Formats: sequence, C-alpha cells, structure tokens
Amino acid sequence: MNYRHLYHAGNFADVAKHAALIECLAALQRKDTAFFALDSHAGRAVYDLRSAESRKSGEAERGVLRLLARGANEPALANYFAAIGARAGARLARYPGSAALIAAALRPQDRAILVEAVPAEARAAQRAVRGKPRVRVEVADGYAALKALLPPIERRGLVLIDPPYEVVGEWRTLLRAFMEGYRRWPTGLYLIWYPILDEGQRRTALARLESLRIPKILSAELAIYPDGGATGLIGSGLAIVNPPFGLDARLGEIYAAIHRHLAADGAGYAQVARLTGERMAQ
Repeated sequence: MNYRHLYHAGNFADVAKHAALIECLAALQRKDTAFFALDSHAGRAVYDLRSAESRKSGEAERGVLRLLARGANEPALANYFAAIGARAGARLARYPGSAALIAAALRPQDRAILVEAVPAEARAAQRAVRGKPRVRVEVADGYAALKALLPPIERRGLVLIDPPYEVVGEWRTLLRAFMEGYRRWPTGLYLIWYPILDEGQRRTALARLESLRIPKILSAELAIYPDGGATGLIGSGLAIVNPPFGLDARLGEIYAAIHRHLAADGAGYAQVARLTGERMAQ
C-alpha cells in the first residue's frame, strides 16, 4: 500500500468527512444507552501538521488551517472546531483523524473498535488512544471486520468505511462488504466516504449506491474546485445510511459554510440530499 494519509490530513475532504462524523456521534450521544463505533480504515488517529509530509503537500494549509483562519466564528462550524481542538487565532499543530474523534466521543458505557491494516499505522493509533479502555485497535482487513464484528451487542452505533481507493475494484469490494454488514445490522448508522474526481465519476458513484436498493441513504457532497479544472480531488462525498433525524438540514448548513470559505471563486458546490427514500418501492 502506497497511500499515506499524513500527506492529506486536514484537507478539505477530511474537513467535510469529519464534520459529518462529529454530528453523527453527537446524535448517538443524545440517548443514554450505550453505542458502538467501528472505523474500518482507521489510520494513525492523529496527524502532525508540522511534519515534512504535511508541509510538502500543503493540503492542510488549503483545508482546515484556511477554514480556521477564515471561518473561526461560523456558528455552523462550532462543533467541528471544538472536536478537533481548534481555537481562533491559534495555529493547529495536530489534526485528529476519525479514529481519534471517535475515541474522544465515547462515554463510559460506549465502545469502539479501530481497524487498520498497516501495522505501523495501527501502532500509532494505539499510542494515540492509550488510556481509553473502551477502545480497541485491531490490525486487520477493514472489510472483513464488517462481517466479523457486526452486529454489536449494543445494537446501536455507527460504522465508518473510509478506504483510500487506490486498489482496482475497490468499489466492488467496498459495496460487497458493506452489504454483508448491512444484512447483519440493518439498523446501524453507516458512513461511506467516496472521492469525487469529476462529474462523470460522481454520477457513477451515486448510481452504484442507488443500485444497492436499500432505503434511507443521504448523500452529502462538497466540491471546491471546478470539474475538469484540477488534478486529483475536486470534491468528496459521504453516503450516510440511516441518518439521524435532522442531519440533512444540519449538514446543509455546515457544508455551505465550508464551501463558502474554501472553494475557489465560483467553483464547486455543497449538496446534501436524499439518495433513497424511507422505503424502497417493491
């Protein structure tokens, strides 16, 4: 595996993904009963924005650091900034990835398993969450974990599926594993991240998700570059299965604020919409 998220940590796609994750975790916290969280591609949990890799890519500078400089007082972003430990006027040195955000959101009754296939990254995640007894880090295949670990005994919670998409056939593998997990736990809250490289690829991704023929899928997408006008990512999306009540409106406000502060002039979009309804037609 060549992908190293240290180059990309804190970029605009991370901001969008983590802002949504934080809102979903907050929704789970509204009930006193315990919840379970599974991160299938956990990474190293915490990323040093002062590292040579981060400075070389400049993605955090154009992402979370720019957003903090321009939008620190945005009410819609208050939960996000609080969760990542960002403060107006202060330089953010370390960026918490999804694994760290999940670990920080757990209450004494909650539980999480962070799965990472690369041993060195898993060891880093273990160090980052040391002292949190309700969190376990596993070195394993994240897709296999969806079958092995679901359904959880808590019967409520979320699953984040966030692969690097560097393997040919990744979508096929992802959707097969997701459907296996969904069959085992159809009431779980699932977040599936996907890259947006251009409009054609975006339409294909949405068609793949619709083809699953399952209800209650919310699509939350943010693009900050024009279609065909940039190399690499122009945007990113999340397919959110069984979204909490009110998440549509909440993410609409959050993504609009992120787009306003990060997008190139007149470029991109923030779009949050239902991909499938409450029930699927027979």
